[in-house]
Amino acid sequence: MSKLSAEAKVGLLVIVGSVVLLVMTFAVGKYQFGEQRGYILQAAFDSVAGLDTKSSVRMAGVKIGVVEKVELEDSRARVTLRIDPEVQILRGTEAMVKTMGLLGEKYVEFVPVKHGRPQPPSPDGSPYFKGGERVQSTVSPSDVDKLVNQLSAIADDIKQVTASLSQVFGTERGARSMEDILGDLRQTTANVKEFSSALRSDGGELIMRLNELVASLNGVVGDNRDNFKVTMENIKEASKSAELALASIENATKKIDRGEGTIGKLVNDDSMYNNIDSAAKGISDYTSRAERLKTIIGFRGEYHFPQSQTYASLELKPRPDQYYLIEITSDPFGKYSRTETTTTPGGTVVSETYEDKFVFSVEFAKRWGNLAMRLGIIESTGGIGADYYAFGDRLKFSLESWNFNSKQPQNENAHVKATANYSLGKTLFVNAGYDNFLNKDRAAPFVGIGLRFDDEDLKYLLGSIPIPK
Repeated sequence: MSKLSAEAKVGLLVIVGSVVLLVMTFAVGKYQFGEQRGYILQAAFDSVAGLDTKSSVRMAGVKIGVVEKVELEDSRARVTLRIDPEVQILRGTEAMVKTMGLLGEKYVEFVPVKHGRPQPPSPDGSPYFKGGERVQSTVSPSDVDKLVNQLSAIADDIKQVTASLSQVFGTERGARSMEDILGDLRQTTANVKEFSSALRSDGGELIMRLNELVASLNGVVGDNRDNFKVTMENIKEASKSAELALASIENATKKIDRGEGTIGKLVNDDSMYNNIDSAAKGISDYTSRAERLKTIIGFRGEYHFPQSQTYASLELKPRPDQYYLIEITSDPFGKYSRTETTTTPGGTVVSETYEDKFVFSVEFAKRWGNLAMRLGIIESTGGIGADYYAFGDRLKFSLESWNFNSKQPQNENAHVKATANYSLGKTLFVNAGYDNFLNKDRAAPFVGIGLRFDDEDLKYLLGSIPIPK
């Protein structure tokens, strides 16, 4: 029975490792085959910014389902939810879009109905939602722009109040009005004194009656002297407090008019509002760019009869028609060395060796319809490439060339590689082709298998990893 060569063993190990990685990916990601469990509910929101498919659905913090689809319905966002079959949701429950923590992922939270609130009628009389129904009560997430507008309105109101206080207490007109009131009080007191003198000299019996009345009042005052003292002390304390309050208000309004303090800056200085508005716009612009940037991570193994290579790639896609590709691979012919040894008499022995070495690729790609062109560094040398997509991007034909100035024996021509890549699903793909076919001593067919994960897959996989408390 023939034994497997070392190269065949390495290729078999790569294929087995890829299969194990595929099985672990489906196990960790909790992918399901066949008919999915649970029932479907729908909800419409004014905005679901940041909510993606596979986001969790929770009630009281416990996960009860996932977001299956997010699509546009008229001018609102329609969200399709798949709820676990053992979970029952009362009618009238609100569906809210919330954020996990301060900067966490978005998810849908069901808030149970409050006691005493009337329940909407149901066709079959059941108090719980059935599959295919729509949740009518929804709450969209808060908007940063609305918060900034509310802060601006509050600042305008404060500015109007401080302006009114300044007109009443901080102007010369207000001071003159207070002086006029005090002058009137002095004149009234003088008139009372004159009237009492007239009564004392000419009042006769009236004066006597008044004296008796005063004596009676004196008796009352004497009997309640202690109470009057307490009352007067309270009045004095109240008047002092009122004076201090008026002084504080006057001092605060003067500071606000001069632009001192936080409120003064808000009222008199527009730069703080402009800074808040600029910061909000910057945050909105940054989050928009971050949402547009797509990241794709891929792993694949290729068996080049009889050699094998393993690839790890990172694809950054700021726009649908262009992307950047970064790739690392192990090349069995990566390092070439030649040694000449002189023997006697006059002979020369040439020794050539190749070593496995990691090489890298950094490429920029631009796409026009089904055709894409690539330019950059391919396996540590300058190169170019072209891709043609078919069947909704499930099938891709690639042709790439590099290493145009090779000095290696039996590898003088440029390295040209032709590949056909077919996606079996969103994550798994297979490829095959012919490598280095311009150099017949290095030319070899190859087959391979690989995995590809985009933003949604990475978010779901990272969210599924348990974090120790």
